[in-house]
Amino acid sequence: MRFHLCILALVMALTGCSSGKPPKPVTHTTAFAAGDYRAVYWLDSQQGQVIGLAERAWQGDYGQYRSEYAWRAGSLRALKREGKKRVDNRLVPFSMHVRFDANGEPVFQRYHQGDALLPLDSATLSRLYQEANHIERQAQAQLANNVSVLQAQRQGEHWVDCDGERQRWALPETMTPSLVQRINHPGTFVIAGGSPSIGRDQIDFLVHVEGEKRCLQRPRLLDE
Repeated sequence: MRFHLCILALVMALTGCSSGKPPKPVTHTTAFAAGDYRAVYWLDSQQGQVIGLAERAWQGDYGQYRSEYAWRAGSLRALKREGKKRVDNRLVPFSMHVRFDANGEPVFQRYHQGDALLPLDSATLSRLYQEANHIERQAQAQLANNVSVLQAQRQGEHWVDCDGERQRWALPETMTPSLVQRINHPGTFVIAGGSPSIGRDQIDFLVHVEGEKRCLQRPRLLDE
């Protein structure tokens, strides 16, 4: 009897220890498109609260970048971004790192454009803070709409995803014949937003089209 009581006490103790640990963060991926802006988001949440977001964004002729954001207790605390942007009619590399306090006030900033280290003014810092929170709400809305990220390469008559599996895609009727011909060209790699379904995935919008296969990797800039 004493043996069984000891086992029961041990199980209850172990259960209590494990329940005291917060659950691991959950990551969901979605996509968005508006005008020249196209993006893929990785949204991290823990116990129903957003704690992080990573972003790959393309802006047509205006450049592209990757970002990572971190929240703590519902407040944005850090962002880091790097990529290329159009300056004086040419694309130049840039990088930024900004940290905020619990009230949203910037407490650290570093911005490089080309070879120059430049200051970010208060208006830009405020815009970056608001933009990050807007992107988080945007990603949440896309997830609520069940928008998924679909990516595959055209190989012969088939689409082959990043796991080497054949996929069937239904393209939107609004897509022009020239664009359909372009993405159906063998070797073309396409990243799209859409709705997965049994047998055939519905493509709702294109995010990025490349001439070679480059499967997306989640940006991890704040760990660097």
